[in-house]
Amino acid sequence: MPADVMRVTGREATAFHCPTHGDFKVAETVFAEAKAKAKAKAKAKDYTRDQWEAALDKAEERMEADEWPLIIVDDFY
Repeated sequence: MPADVMRVTGREATAFHCPTHGDFKVAETVFAEAKAKAKAKAKAKDYTRDQWEAALDKAEERMEADEWPLIIVDDFY
């Protein structure tokens, strides 16, 4: 089941709720990277579920107590 968009948390990130993975945020730079590649007529990066889950794992390792994990572009590499 895909994650539901919960709210935009300002210009920095969009919040999501996933029944499997819980609450997390995705930095707007992740979406901007895909848009920039599409505008340049390059194929936008379509991340797989495994890549999203690995990125979330990295974000969870960085998060502080009482924070939501924040997925950034670097988490995909």
